[in-house]
Order: sequence, then structure tokens, then C-alpha cells
Amino acid sequence: MKRVLIYKRYERFWHWTQALLILLLALTGFEVHGVYHIFGYQEAVFVHRNLAWAFIILIVFSQFWNMVTGEWRQYIPSTKMLKAQIEYYITGIFRQAPHPTRKTVYNKFNPLQRLTYLGLRVLIIPVMVFSGLLYMYYTYFVNQQVVHDLRPIAYFHTIGAFLLLGFVVVHVYLTTTGHKPLSAIKAMITGWEEMSNEDAEVALEENLEVAMVQTRKGISGKGSIEKEGMFETAFEDVVEKLGIETESTRLRARLIDSNVGYFRINKDGIYEEVNDAWLNLYKCTNKKDVIGSHVTLDRTPEGKKQIMKLVNTVLNGGTITGERVERVCKDGSIGYHTVSATSYKDKNGNILGLEGFIIDITHQVEAERALEKKITSQYKSDDFYQLVSASNDVGYFRIGKDGFYQEVNDTWLELYKYGSKDEIIGKHYSLSRTKDDFIALKNSVDRVLKGETIPFGITRRYCKDGSVGYHHITMTPVYKGDDIVGFEGFIVDKTDKKLAEE
Repeated sequence: MKRVLIYKRYERFWHWTQALLILLLALTGFEVHGVYHIFGYQEAVFVHRNLAWAFIILIVFSQFWNMVTGEWRQYIPSTKMLKAQIEYYITGIFRQAPHPTRKTVYNKFNPLQRLTYLGLRVLIIPVMVFSGLLYMYYTYFVNQQVVHDLRPIAYFHTIGAFLLLGFVVVHVYLTTTGHKPLSAIKAMITGWEEMSNEDAEVALEENLEVAMVQTRKGISGKGSIEKEGMFETAFEDVVEKLGIETESTRLRARLIDSNVGYFRINKDGIYEEVNDAWLNLYKCTNKKDVIGSHVTLDRTPEGKKQIMKLVNTVLNGGTITGERVERVCKDGSIGYHTVSATSYKDKNGNILGLEGFIIDITHQVEAERALEKKITSQYKSDDFYQLVSASNDVGYFRIGKDGFYQEVNDTWLELYKYGSKDEIIGKHYSLSRTKDDFIALKNSVDRVLKGETIPFGITRRYCKDGSVGYHHITMTPVYKGDDIVGFEGFIVDKTDKKLAEE
């Protein structure tokens, strides 16, 4: 079991203050109606009137808070999973069926609760407030000839009171249907809800999605490519809000186990943790060879300067996103990757070090250099073609001016999950594209056919089996003499990069 922060401080204050006011209003209100004698009629009327004004003030502040914080979205009704929720309360709860919906800080209410709270806010509470004001100032409204009879007002106010009490009774009963009979009530007192590991991870992922959207707005301008550091910033924000240990989440586990290289370095520049993907990129076989060593180990002089500049940027509170770095591997070979990193802190906000991810771009760099050589050699594509057509990591394609595929290499087929060239040669490049994707691609193709080179953009691909991948793509014209007869280019898989973002 994990404890997840669901209810904010003001929500808990508002909830319990409202509950107390409703109970006291019911207690004094029914005495005014002569049901019993506790305070005395005059005293009950006085207390009831003052409680009513306190309740109205609380409603005004709560509505203001909901609008400012965006919490009003929690009450938007939805029919999604409504039937399943009703069936759960009628039968499922008695046979210990799993709850059809999961609670998160951005989605506290199930669909039935949303409808109930909406009815409470737009019907029952307004009826109680409006009829109560008519009740309190009946003489004034009679003089203004707005009302002529007290009985309808009393009936409406009393009916509303019974509906409100009915809601309270059902609400209290449903609080006992949680993980433990008193767990929901305890959560509304402390703010922390006890959840299963799976539910806690779902809560983290949903909140991460919201935080990433907010982070994206802050770091990406109009039309810009989403930056790689978005994940790190959003992840830390959500972990802090929910109180879930980073290493305990399924999402972090997926990333650590993926082809994205993860690392953690302390403030002295010493490696504390790396994952297997990081070791593979550096061609190391054992963590013991890395943990405890300095980040500048086995780098070129220029590489040492660059990496220390990036490390110091993060240790001073900055975030680096998608910086291109050269690496010297254990076998002496050279590779290239992008690095994104952010600081990690203790409970007092002191920076302890940095952690982040590296994504290999070695094959992309090699293809870029071959492309540059092709362009500077007046579009003679021998070296370029030999590199990408034989590569196991770079997908090559050539398309005629009419838009039909003329050649692809085996890596292109593998990335698109085709079995042979016969399935794609002679097909139009619009194959398996959405309308929006095709329009964007056609605009790029039109530019290339006019003589431009489209370098290194990221795009989405729809594979033969229906899955979706992402890759960097570059396109350059193919000349025959002085005439453009088509275009060719390469794609480098970036699906792992998207995993870190999504």
C-alpha cells in the first residue's frame, strides 16, 4: 500500500466546515419547526440565521477557490463509466468487485459523484439559500409585494433540508466503502489516501500527464519541437505533489529498463547510478566500473570542458534539455548522444546532485555528415547512399517526383514493419498517413522538389501492424543533370525518445 496526497488543505477545511454548518443548520432549523426543544425558539432562530450567513460566505469563497485553481473541472458531468459505477454500488461492492474508476488528485470524483455534486451545487444548495433568504426577510419581500404567502417558502426550504440530509446520510455511508471502513474519512482529515501500488502508479501517471502539459506550455514556443527535458521537470513536480518515491513507480521502472540511458551523479561529479542502457551506450559491462568514477573519466579535453559546464549548470539550479554530447566508450570508440538532466534535492531544497537521460544519436550524426558531404559534392550521392543503404540503424528511402517509392533499405522496412520491398516499392508515400500528417509531409516534399533540403525534423510513422513509431527524417533532392527527378533521405528511430516524453 502507498499513501498518495489527494486532498489539498483548503479542500479539507472547506469540507469539514461545510459539514459542521449543515449539521448545525439542520439541528436549529428543525427546532424552529417545533420538532424538539434544545435552545429555545428565539435562540434557535438567532443561531440558525447566523449559521446561514456563515454558510453563504463559505460558498462564495469556495466557488472563488474552485474557479481560480481550476478545481471546477472536477464537477463537469460525464456518462463515461457511469453504468459501471452504478452496477458497482448496486451489486459489485457486495461481491468485492474492483472499483471501476481510480481516484487521483485531478480526478477525485467518479461519474456518479460528479452528477450528485453537480445536482447539489446547482439545485439543492441554491434552493436552500434562496428560500432561506426569503424566509429571513419575509416581511421586506411582502412589503415589496414580491411574495404573499410564507407556506410555499417553508415547504421548499424544508424539502431542501430533507434532500440535503439524505445526501449527508448516503455520503457518510459511501465513505465506509473504501479500502478500510474509515480510510476515506481519514484521507479527508490528513489529505493522504491509502491506495494499492497499482492505483498509486496510475495516480502518478495521470498527474504526470497534466504536469507535462503545463510544463510544455512553459518551455515550448508556438511551433517548436517538444523539448526532451519536459519529462524530468514534470516528473519531479508530480512526485513532490503525490509523495510517491521516484524509484517505486512503474513509469520510472519502464524508463530505467528501456533503451534510454539513465544516470545519477552527486554534486561532486561522481556517478551514483546508471542503468543497463547507459552501460550499453558506453560499451561497459559492469556498473562497478562506473559507480564511484568521475563524470569526466575517458573524455576528450573538449569533452571534459563541455560536460563540466553542463554539470555546473544543473548544480546551480538549471535544467539542460537535449544537449548534444560526444562520448568516449570503454573500447575507445566515439559515440554521440543527447543529454537531458535536472537536479535532485533533499527535503530542505538543497541540491544533492543531478540525474537525467541520454539518447543515442551516433547513427544520426554519421548520416548528417554523409548528407553534408553529399550536398557539398554537388549532389553526388555515392558516399551518402553507400552509408545509409547498408546501415543497420539508418533507414534509407528514395521517392520519385510522382511521389512513389523507388527504393528503401532493410532498416527502413524493419522500422515500418514490412516484410519485403515488394510491399512498398511502387506505393505512394501517403500510405498509412493521417490527413494532418500527409498535409505536413506534402508541404515538406514540395519544398524539396523545389531544391531545398529538409534537415532533421521529427515525425510520426504508422507501421504495417498498426503500431506508431517516431523518427528523425531528412530529405534532399535527387538530380539528373540539372533537373530534380525525386528526393531521397534517411530516418533514424526516435521512439525511445518519445517514451521519455510520454
